[in-house]
Amino acid sequence: MKLKHLQSALSSVPTPQFPDPDITLEQYATSPILCSYIINAALQNGDIGYGRSVLDLGCGTGMLSIGSAIVGTSSVTLVDCDEAAIEVARNNLIAMDIINDPDDSEDGYDDDDDACVVDFLMAKLKHKSKGNNSGGNNSRGGRGRGRGSRNKGRGGGRSSGSSSRASEPIDPPSRVSPTDDGVPLASNCVDTVMTNPPFGTKPGNAGIDVTFLRTAIRLARRSVYSFHKSSTREYLLKTVASWGYQVEVVAQMKFDIPKMYKFHSKDIVDVDVDLIRVIVDSDGDVEEEQEDR
Repeated sequence: MKLKHLQSALSSVPTPQFPDPDITLEQYATSPILCSYIINAALQNGDIGYGRSVLDLGCGTGMLSIGSAIVGTSSVTLVDCDEAAIEVARNNLIAMDIINDPDDSEDGYDDDDDACVVDFLMAKLKHKSKGNNSGGNNSRGGRGRGRGSRNKGRGGGRSSGSSSRASEPIDPPSRVSPTDDGVPLASNCVDTVMTNPPFGTKPGNAGIDVTFLRTAIRLARRSVYSFHKSSTREYLLKTVASWGYQVEVVAQMKFDIPKMYKFHSKDIVDVDVDLIRVIVDSDGDVEEEQEDR
């Protein structure tokens, strides 16, 4: 599927934004443009599509799950701590004919053998704040209208935020269990995890983007796609490398964040973000497939 066609399909999602966003959760919806870039990148790498399973960590209104289903992914699991967000996501999947309306069918799911299998899970990540936020900017990014392309754009290479990160080491995913991180799923339970995590700009949330990323890596057996502020790039790449995984910046983008909350003083704020890909490859087939291309 061409990128423009994917963007067009995602633009038809009826409720892409949170009707009543919760600032303590840093809820900003993943826009159709933002979603299309991550879906396109994952599809090109063979990380999603037919025969693949995807977990949408912090699913919000379900945009990444819908995009994964549109391109033929076999199963999708949506995880969020907000019951209202999961309900919005469920209604969006119904509206996009990915799952059936439970009022119109026996179980709410499509009987087609090739249909995407969809599951929902309410779970809240356990997070211990890591000190002051590294972004240096109280505007939340990465979940608004986006502009960018693979390996180019206006994301920049700034790493100024990394110095304010906490200095203590963070336990790697291999040392984290479902009881440790609050997500009751086995490690390496899905092929690919996608997440657009909070950036940690609100009190008590500092470092939560790394908490999301660590759990995403624990759950994936193939790869992880995650958005982070470009200002934290150096810190994130070093952290993931210290955990023993390959990591790359897939795209660098600038996002326009609309005025959504009372504390927003500007109509639009531009935030530089990176889309990173972590190669988990616990089943040993990713590098072999790349060599065959």
